[in-house]
Amino acid sequence: MAKHFAYLAVAALATLAACGESPTSNSEDTSSLGEMVITQGAAAPARAPQKLRPSLSAAAAAANVGGSSTTPLSLTQQSCAPTNQQNVVVTYTVTGRQDNPASFKVNTRWDFNGTTWAGSLPTTVNVATRPTGPGSDTYQVTLTVVNASATGAGTSSFAVVPFDLVTSAPAALGMTDANVTVHVAFEPCAVTNTAPTLVLPADMTVEATSSAGADVSFVVTASDLEDGDLTSNVICIPASGSTFALGETTVNCSVTDGGGLTTEGSFKVTIVDTTPAYFTSFPTGTVNLIAANINGAVLDVDALGITVEDVGNVSEPSTYECDYVDGTVLGIGSTTTVECTAKDALGNESDPSSFDVFVGLNVSATGFLPPLRMAAPFSVHKRGSTIPHKFLPPSYADGTPALDLAGDLTLVLKRLDSSVGSTEFEANDYSAGSTEWRYDLDGGQYIFNLKTGTASPWDVGTWRTTVSYKGITLATTQLDLKK
Repeated sequence: MAKHFAYLAVAALATLAACGESPTSNSEDTSSLGEMVITQGAAAPARAPQKLRPSLSAAAAAANVGGSSTTPLSLTQQSCAPTNQQNVVVTYTVTGRQDNPASFKVNTRWDFNGTTWAGSLPTTVNVATRPTGPGSDTYQVTLTVVNASATGAGTSSFAVVPFDLVTSAPAALGMTDANVTVHVAFEPCAVTNTAPTLVLPADMTVEATSSAGADVSFVVTASDLEDGDLTSNVICIPASGSTFALGETTVNCSVTDGGGLTTEGSFKVTIVDTTPAYFTSFPTGTVNLIAANINGAVLDVDALGITVEDVGNVSEPSTYECDYVDGTVLGIGSTTTVECTAKDALGNESDPSSFDVFVGLNVSATGFLPPLRMAAPFSVHKRGSTIPHKFLPPSYADGTPALDLAGDLTLVLKRLDSSVGSTEFEANDYSAGSTEWRYDLDGGQYIFNLKTGTASPWDVGTWRTTVSYKGITLATTQLDLKK
């Protein structure tokens, strides 16, 4: 019987051509046979048709997905898991005649430990019988190729060798050239670009410093996992240091990293005016008014030169208001406190400022007339005598003499040299024998004849005598009483 072989080839389809058998020569033992008569010229018997030797089975293997002996797989290192592995499909192609089923095994997992490759997880490929004829049968095996090391650069390769072939003659399956070489290129981990991070300030409220608003500075920082500090790449509109108008403005910021990813963010800047206006000119001390007549005087606040201004002229025009009602008559001798506040155009109002208004009279510089003396040596009078008090009238604001004050004139005497304490009294209370205050038209003076007594409180000594109207001193001097 003729012998039959089958082959498993890799990367290309390989077939073995069938060959014809040589005729067999037979020797005969002529000793037991009679003589053979050969007729000359007779044709020799024709040879019977010989059976052709059957075709040998062959297998070809090729990787057709994800890589092959000419297309390397790309694997990243272990730290890039799960991208540190790929699959590749190896296709085994069987051609030719195969009389009996066959099988072989292939390792389906291949791990690189940094030095060598190790195959594991074998699978069995069962090859069915094939008749002689054209065509082929294919069998696919998926291999998982893993970089189980820290290798991230360079290349390597390994051979996938089928093993544990089970086949039988005739026309057995052969494994010639059935090895597959897989090439691997190691690549670094793929860089995943992350978007940069913006750090924005919180919403800001800033007091206006001028009518244009306020200059506002702020800090926006940016960082990127791949590019590091990107603060210098930040763009904000409006920019830090710009003048922001009164009201709310949105600041839009953005930063773009080297990979083209942009991060945007915003915050609000609100410019407010909460600062009140203030007085740039305001009365200090007491405002002294001269009475227009016996009723007093009317304050003209606008004539006091009060001025106001808003800080930075942010919200002009500014105004002021006082609690004094125009047209109010202030009595002679009265002191009135007037409070005023400054207010800007937005209604921001200042704390009250105040000044006092005193209503007086134009007092004559002469003081008392004789017999009283205005300077030492002062006049001396006997206790119990009548001492005339005369003085020129004060005048009103327009210079008119105030001739209508007699009813409210007051004369007060005070003992100055008493060792037991001062004695002070209104002479009007001791008016027995004294005349009332009157205005003497002929003399053009006020007159009061003070009648002293001989008993207490009219003690011998030095006295101060003062005449006043509504608390306004009109004349004062000293005198001495003697026995």
